Amino acid sequence: MIEWSQQGGAVVGPLSLLDGRTGKIVLVGSRDNSKGAVVVVTARGSDSIQKTPLTQLLDTLAPRDVVDILCMQERVFGSSGLESPKWS
Repeated sequence: MIEWSQQGGAVVGPLSLLDGRTGKIVLVGSRDNSKGAVVVVTARGSDSIQKTPLTQLLDTLAPRDVVDILCMQERVFGSSGLESPKWS
């Protein structure tokens, strides 16, 4: 499972992609918002940061991580009535 933390209005967690890259998942809005979940990684061969909407990287993530991301996004920004996490 992803180790989530709150950073201001965002929820962030470390992420390992199936292609070997590591980065962070940043949740800032509901699933209806195409930029509500963004994967941030360092571009290959450079120091520049690459921000990509989650929907464009689904094939590069383990299914358990996709489920974890969608559940946390719904808990924090959704309207399903799921309980919000308690941050320490």
